[in-house]
Order: sequence, then structure tokens, then C-alpha cells
Amino acid sequence: MLFIGESINGTRKSIRNAIASGDEAFIVKLAEDQINAGSNMLDVNAGTGQGRDETKDLVWLIELIQKNFDVPLCLDSSDSAAIDKALDVCTGVPMINSISGEKQKLEALLPVIKSRECKVVALCIGDDGIPKTAAERLEIARYVVDQLEQAEVKREDIYIDPIVLSIATDTDAALVTLETMSLVKEELGVNTVLAVSNVGFGLPMRTLINRTFIAFAVERGLDALLADIRDKSMIATVKAARALQNKDPFCGGYLKAYRKGQLG
Repeated sequence: MLFIGESINGTRKSIRNAIASGDEAFIVKLAEDQINAGSNMLDVNAGTGQGRDETKDLVWLIELIQKNFDVPLCLDSSDSAAIDKALDVCTGVPMINSISGEKQKLEALLPVIKSRECKVVALCIGDDGIPKTAAERLEIARYVVDQLEQAEVKREDIYIDPIVLSIATDTDAALVTLETMSLVKEELGVNTVLAVSNVGFGLPMRTLINRTFIAFAVERGLDALLADIRDKSMIATVKAARALQNKDPFCGGYLKAYRKGQLG
């Protein structure tokens, strides 16, 4: 399981303020906390929504983190120019978060990533938005995977995000996501990734809904999780679910996380 720490995100007030003030110590501490909690990769989003130069801010974040840590980065931006520049300064093999089946965005990003080694998150969103059925989401995933392969992205480096919405407003939302995951794994054979925080939105004890959903997602073959990895209860659920479903040989990952104090 690939754990991607989501917390360095410019849409959050504390991160937005740190970017604006150039607070290196704050960003470094946040990166360190996520790595110590078990993050294998850090998502980096410099989109503050305040008219700043996103490309410049993204490069600043990347260079700051790389100066202090040897950790792969997930470059989170819908701006193809920002991703292009970020790839120039990023060491190792980064992940691009994200593209989708929206043709204008896809056409802008494909030339940027072509012939450059990277992993890619692809959202099951099309020009008409998020489809309501798993079959329709699979169709988008099939199209995007084909386009990515033509851009020389290896199939093993593709991560499909089937999209999770709140069950408070759509009681079928989690089931559609899980069914999409199963279809993607069975028919396309690529990786799956989830940003789980939406599923419990609007409900009390939201984190309980989120981590219970994750256990079901692990059973369906979840490969990567984009979340606040500092949440020990969430990580504990993933580790326990993988052990119970025989996805963790001899409970090695569970025991390692326990010894590191990552389970609680």
C-alpha cells in the first residue's frame, strides 16, 4: 500500500499562510511529521487561490522538501505549466495528481508528461462531470488509460481514482466507488487510489465512516491512499484490514507499524 500524505495543500489556511510568508520551518515540520507517521510519498499543492504565482510557489515547496528529505513527491496541480516546471526540478520519480477524462485538461497535460518518467493519478471524471454509475466511470478510466499509454506512461504507473462522494447526500456513493474499483482492477489491471475524506462529509464522527470505508476499499484491491497519514486510527485500520485479508504476508507490515508506534 502506498501512503500519500495530503497535508501540504495550499487551499488550507495554515499552509496558505506558510507559503505567503515563506515559513520554511513550518513546511519542513509538517513534511517530517507525515514521513514519521508512515507516508511513503508527500502530496504537494501550491494552489492558494489568492492570485499568487502557483508555479513559483510549487517549485519553492518542492525544492524545500527535497533539500531536507529523500521522499517521492506527488505534484498536485491542474495547471500544466506548473506541472511542467515542477517536473524539471523534481528528483526521483514523481506522481502527477491529477488528470481526468476531461479532454481539454487531458490534452494540455499529455505533452507535458510524455517521455518523462512519472506516475499518474487519473480521475474518473469526464466532460459531463462525475458519472453516477460504475460502468460509466470505467468507460472514462478505459479512455484515460489508453491515452496515457500512448503518451508512454507505463501501465504499472497509472493510478485510477474512482471518485468517492459523501454518503450523506447519496447513499449509493460508496457502493458505486467500490464497484468501480473492482471493475478497474478486473478489466484494466491498473492501480487504484482513493482520497477518502469526502465519504463521511456532513456526518457526525466523520473519521469513523472514512476508516470503515477504507477497510472495504482494501478488500477491493486499493493500492494507494491519499489521506492525513498522521491519523493513526486510519493507518491502523488499513494495516489490520490488509492483515485480515491476507494482503500482508505473516502480518509483517502490521507488526512493523506497531513497533514504530504508528497504530496508536
